Amino acid sequence: MRSAKNNSLLTFIGSRNVLAAIAVQLASSSFLAHGYDFRVEYVAGRNIVNGISPYLGGSVSGWLTLGYGTQVQGIGETPIWALYLGLCYFLGSGQPFIFNFLSKIPIVAANVGLAYFAYSRGLTGWRFFLFNFYLIATSVTWGKPDNLATILAILALVATESATNSALLLSTSCMIKPLAVAILPAFFLRMRTESSRWNIKFILGSITISAILFLGPFVIFGWPIETVTGGFAAWFRHAGALSPLNIIKVGYGTEELPAGLWWLGYLAPLGILLLTAYAIVRAPQNRLSYALLSSTVFFTLRPWNSEQNLVIILALFLLLKGELSMWLWTIPTIFAIANNSLQVQLYLVWPTIVDELNGLYAPFDNYRLWLRFILSLAWLVVLWFNAAPLIRDAHKTRVDSAGTKTC
Repeated sequence: MRSAKNNSLLTFIGSRNVLAAIAVQLASSSFLAHGYDFRVEYVAGRNIVNGISPYLGGSVSGWLTLGYGTQVQGIGETPIWALYLGLCYFLGSGQPFIFNFLSKIPIVAANVGLAYFAYSRGLTGWRFFLFNFYLIATSVTWGKPDNLATILAILALVATESATNSALLLSTSCMIKPLAVAILPAFFLRMRTESSRWNIKFILGSITISAILFLGPFVIFGWPIETVTGGFAAWFRHAGALSPLNIIKVGYGTEELPAGLWWLGYLAPLGILLLTAYAIVRAPQNRLSYALLSSTVFFTLRPWNSEQNLVIILALFLLLKGELSMWLWTIPTIFAIANNSLQVQLYLVWPTIVDELNGLYAPFDNYRLWLRFILSLAWLVVLWFNAAPLIRDAHKTRVDSAGTKTC
């Protein structure tokens, strides 16, 4: 049985379409990257090689200063991704283009993995993860590991019966990037259907593995933990990107919540806690449907949603419906253009593009900011329009994770 699965995966990867997709994604990996985030990851990798915490940031020189200045903030991802960036910097001897290429390999692999997972479930939309422009632009060419965290979290939720494996996959996902927080209530829903022994192994395993993966690098390499704990509150202060609260940029000229609106930053965690409590008491949805509900609530309430974060909710839509509504990714694509997120991915080959865009948009930048606000509202409308029927249907019919329907 195991051999058959391996052969099936090898056959999938060896098909002409998949090989072509892998070639295209790898080819774009060396030369394209989000300018701001590339600098952050590059400095994080350099810091690790030099024995410095990746969360301290640093400075750059030469052409890497163009558009953003000399100072670079610390990385925002959890330690596993930071350590991998250190490996990329070491193997590439600090050469930016080699570093960029190496850092994209797990991201390409995650896209192939998501495609195969959808394909193995008989879903026609599996090609989305290989050929869709938005998916490629917000994963491979951008350079963030959201899709890697997504596939590990989904596998932990529905693809393994082992409590230990599920705990390992979930913990690893969170220690790459804590995107799985958006679907955490679905894991508590799963625990309602598992034995007490399974639940104990899963909870203890998740806590233990996460603690080791998170604290281990700080202890081994002597990174100051205060850098992370001190900056934790900042995660709840940002407002912008694909959230209607990007209107704050228009009114206040900043992308941080005003002092009087600080509480808005905690609505998303509160929503997750309430959905977790509901899952523990009673929740008629299947795991994937409940994950869709919780992630929809999370991205509605969260004051900052980067374009690449949406991969987890798009993956859930595809797995539940078999295909994606075009508007679920075209509106974020238009937003990404209005937000300059796509244009600045030319930074490595066109370092002056940031300054040139700022000069180009200066006369009508306020209109661009209003357009971002309108598009973020449109995204929420489309999101709930597509999510509501799937969530409502799950209340009517109980569906287990394998897709078997029972009354």
